[in-house]
Amino acid sequence: MMLHSPGAPYELDTEQDLPEDATLIDESPEASLVERLRAYFASKRWRTPLLLFLLTFVIYGLFSFERISKPSADTHFVYLASTYNSMIAAKLGSAEALKRREGKVAFELDRKPPHRNDWASYYELTMTDGQVVRGTWAERPGRGKFELLDGRMMVLEPKYIDHRKTQQRYFVSFPPMPAVLMMPLVAVRGYAVNDVLWTLFFASLNVALLYILLARLARGGRSGRSRKENLWLVAFFALSTPHIWCAIMGQVWFTALVMGITFTLLYVLCSIDARHPLLAGIFCAMAFSTRTPLLFASVFFFIFVLFPGGKRLQKEQFGWAFKKLALFCLPCLVVGISLLVMNKIRFGSLTEFGHSYLAAGQIPRIKQFGLFHYHFLSKNLSAMFTLLPHLQKTAPYVVVSRHGMSLLLTSPALIYLLWPRPRENRADRFWHRILWTTVLVCVVPGVFYQNTGYEQFGFRFALDYMVYLVMLLAVGRHPITRGFKASVVFGAIINLFGAVTFKRFQQFYTNRFFP
Repeated sequence: MMLHSPGAPYELDTEQDLPEDATLIDESPEASLVERLRAYFASKRWRTPLLLFLLTFVIYGLFSFERISKPSADTHFVYLASTYNSMIAAKLGSAEALKRREGKVAFELDRKPPHRNDWASYYELTMTDGQVVRGTWAERPGRGKFELLDGRMMVLEPKYIDHRKTQQRYFVSFPPMPAVLMMPLVAVRGYAVNDVLWTLFFASLNVALLYILLARLARGGRSGRSRKENLWLVAFFALSTPHIWCAIMGQVWFTALVMGITFTLLYVLCSIDARHPLLAGIFCAMAFSTRTPLLFASVFFFIFVLFPGGKRLQKEQFGWAFKKLALFCLPCLVVGISLLVMNKIRFGSLTEFGHSYLAAGQIPRIKQFGLFHYHFLSKNLSAMFTLLPHLQKTAPYVVVSRHGMSLLLTSPALIYLLWPRPRENRADRFWHRILWTTVLVCVVPGVFYQNTGYEQFGFRFALDYMVYLVMLLAVGRHPITRGFKASVVFGAIINLFGAVTFKRFQQFYTNRFFP
């Protein structure tokens, strides 16, 4: 017996009837994906998600305002997509592409970046004796210790370097899936692709997909939520989390977060009860090749396989489990190995994605502690839970750290996760555990990461697991009371302030950690 079966185990005091447009197909675990999609469109359940998509696009577009008319300043994915197109065209013999790739190493950008912000790079030095070395300066650029890509250290004197042949090679260190999807558009529009509109599209799609997911949880009996309650949860996600101000920015960091949510939602929809393992694997691979931390969310699928029906896997189920895991892991392995090989080609290491080479490897905290370290824990936890704005009596009256603000201030409805209704049956207990396990597995690597999320208005890295937190609110069965609605509205006011002021009105922001 699968856990996602029709019929709510018990009802909320304020619960209304479950959606009347549910069909027998929804209740059949044997129904194919095609049958489900056909029934979905025949029932006209698509109208509400479509309306949410359009409404969200309009609202987010209004807050994006002047940004929507042109690309952002940080179109790293567009540069990477152009590079991929050039590499393919050069292989096919295009004279123009061959000219662009002349003198370039594999995956090196075919155009120099427009600024210095978050591009990976290293130096290629030619010595007077003809030897060529690649790496970064360990102390100061130009002389002294030079660390090679393989980790070995050399001591170089300027007189032994042929400075006329010195090159700095640039790469995009961010996972490439958004760039891969942009390739056709970049082939047509070139560097003029508007990443703001691109991000707005996926952000609006996220809101529609979340409603579909919550409606499925309701029809499956896992949440018992009415349509109105699901809409309140959607409003929380759309307006009362970092999603809104990330959605309107464009820029590589925010585009990746927004698209990561899109693939997470599709992954979750396919993973429930391990019903569509191949599609779940494809969307999981697309998620972690957009945001690397999303690899850890694969635990959500694994638990459904290892604990079918909420019980430990039995010997007679091994064949079923092996088939599910094989189908899920196949696309993940193909994409994962491809990413590792690309790392090896670019930076000489399977596990080096390029973040160590940001600012040509000269970021002090990365040089001293690496990308992950206990040293970063307290600062990340403060940014997540305790960092507050500074209130003052003179203009601008409110000053926010560019390291962000506490989730408890920007998304106060999350506090209701602390008071779920009692788990009255095995299915509810299982869902509560699987969601919290996924959240915790996703949170842990992030709190040891070298970056708090700077520059940000709220704690943006929470978007990597926000889908699971919203699901917890749904299955927690706590009534959508006036207090909950007030917390959603309060969070919306805070985040809308961020949507208006962030990277527009600099007087409200400071680089200090504690403003």
